[in-house]
Amino acid sequence: MSERILVIGSTGKVGGELVKILISNRKPPRAATRNPSAKNKEQSIEFVEFDYDRPETFVPALSGIDKVFLVARPGDNNSDKAAEPFIDEMITAKVRLIVNLTAMGVERDESFMLRILEKNVEKSGIPFVHLRPNWFMQNFNCAPMLTEIRAKGTLHLPAADAKLSFIDVRDIAAAGYAALTEERHSNKAYTLTGKEALNHLDVAEKLSRVSGRRITYVPVSEEIACSGLARSGVPQKLIDRWAEFYRKIRLGFCSPVTADVDILLGRPPISFDQYAGDYAEAWK
Repeated sequence: MSERILVIGSTGKVGGELVKILISNRKPPRAATRNPSAKNKEQSIEFVEFDYDRPETFVPALSGIDKVFLVARPGDNNSDKAAEPFIDEMITAKVRLIVNLTAMGVERDESFMLRILEKNVEKSGIPFVHLRPNWFMQNFNCAPMLTEIRAKGTLHLPAADAKLSFIDVRDIAAAGYAALTEERHSNKAYTLTGKEALNHLDVAEKLSRVSGRRITYVPVSEEIACSGLARSGVPQKLIDRWAEFYRKIRLGFCSPVTADVDILLGRPPISFDQYAGDYAEAWK
């Protein structure tokens, strides 16, 4: 009998790609979403209602499940606390593996919510794999960055000239599949990066080349960037979290390049040039 896999965040950037990989490998997952009735057109997938704010959705989602791809609630400064009852339910349900998506560098700060989440997963006694990706390449073809690029041909960000080893979400999803299906990764943590570190001047040049239009990176101060977000209606707690991330970027925390994608997948990560070419229509 095949193992049953539950994918939390099944409609997100990484979860959506992971669902595709599982289906293509004849391991159709149970896909968790807050609104399963809107997703039932895809008959090859079993959609199930799931909401961290509604613990009554936990037991049905976990019924008969062997492995869980866990994604903390995005944009929540208390995502570790939100996930605690679900981790307890996974223990009760006798889940045999948790593949936990967090973020690059969380191990440097034991008080950071995503590191606390990792420690809670570890304390559960369930075998785990932590996946710690750097910033997604696909952020450039999604709002709000895409909105600004299309409207003005610019990127205003408080990143100075810091470099990031951006990673393609398709590689993160492929790493998730490897972690879910290969026993050699049990109880390990992987920091997932691209093959090179780029600053946003490099990014703008690459996006300009594939789109055929001039795209310019404009470095701005943290204060100006946060004021713009506030004027657009972004909640202050999300602005504070976003600003903290960019402080880490400016300090160089997101510039290291690791070999962990090669270890997990047996191949180099997708390059930014390949990503840009694959998504070129987005910026035209």
